[in-house]
Amino acid sequence: MLFLDSSGAFPYAWARSEMRKKSKRRRSTACLHILIFAFFICIAVAPNVCAQEHGSDQVNAAAELFQTLRVAAVQLQIRQADLRSFSDFRAHIETLVRRSMVFNPDLIVFPEYTSVFLALIPHYDVIRVSKDAEEGIARISDRDPLIEGFRELFLVNSGLAERAMEEVFATLARQYQVAVVAGTYFAWTRQGQEISLVNRAVVYDQDGRIAYTQDKVYLTPFEEQLLGISPGLLNQAKPIVLKGHQIGITICRDTFFPAWLKVYSGVDLWIDIKANGTAFTQEERQRFLRAVPARISEGDIPYGLTVCLTGSLLDLLWEGESSLAVSDGEGGTRFVEKASSSTEEEILFFSIGKSADTPEGGKSADTMEGGK
Repeated sequence: MLFLDSSGAFPYAWARSEMRKKSKRRRSTACLHILIFAFFICIAVAPNVCAQEHGSDQVNAAAELFQTLRVAAVQLQIRQADLRSFSDFRAHIETLVRRSMVFNPDLIVFPEYTSVFLALIPHYDVIRVSKDAEEGIARISDRDPLIEGFRELFLVNSGLAERAMEEVFATLARQYQVAVVAGTYFAWTRQGQEISLVNRAVVYDQDGRIAYTQDKVYLTPFEEQLLGISPGLLNQAKPIVLKGHQIGITICRDTFFPAWLKVYSGVDLWIDIKANGTAFTQEERQRFLRAVPARISEGDIPYGLTVCLTGSLLDLLWEGESSLAVSDGEGGTRFVEKASSSTEEEILFFSIGKSADTPEGGKSADTMEGGK
């Protein structure tokens, strides 16, 4: 029992002391609960793709949770039959995604121009009967006065291509819970007072949301003169972060320019998505060495991935050998994975950890054999 003396002073002081002790215990418990909650939140968000601010001194929270990153690189072969309908195009892409999921990847990468072809699907009937691209655009212009050339064709259909990408790539990313580089498409944009068309790469996170976009900076004569594409800005590019790994992306010709090292110095993986519009001769093979292998060697970047488009449409041809190169830390590189063909469809699988050790890898041809 608690007895009060005449003044009540001692019980009052004792009660205040007990209250302070309980308050401290409650605060300590609350802090512990907050820390535990924050820890599990960090784990929950770690797999998501996010853009890394260039030049920031803050370390992304996910970078502290460095995990193995599993990648499927799709060497896509485009076929005229893919353009018969949006359903045909999606069926082809979904087949490749399903094949990739055997490897349980965190990221699936498609090459440059993959999503450009979506803008051509409404004109399949013309493409089917045309002998070359020049005849095809002439036929399209005859029936649609708004389309005077290739630039107008892609401007008019830019919104359609973007919606189709959402339907195909965003839906598949969400369905299979995997991040996807959906190649590039020709995007309508406004630069000042001018309407421009840019060659834009799009990355979807595992929830099907657009996590990052990047416009090609160093254009080819084909893109500038025939298609009317405008260049993007180098200073708008930044690495993305997935499972603690910083990833830099360049679009084909961009990779040949060392200026990109200012953006991607210190990344863990450099990805070059390509649509090489010529036969893959020995000369082209040597030229490829001046792209990703040269950049990762100069920047002491552990891994460099090249993902190529193959196939043909009308008189246009794309060939290239997808590969994974590893920096040896002494100014050189070596290939640890290569596609078995520069003209066929194939999937390269690999996983990388925290260190620059040789990654685990494999490949899947049409038989789906070889993936780990």
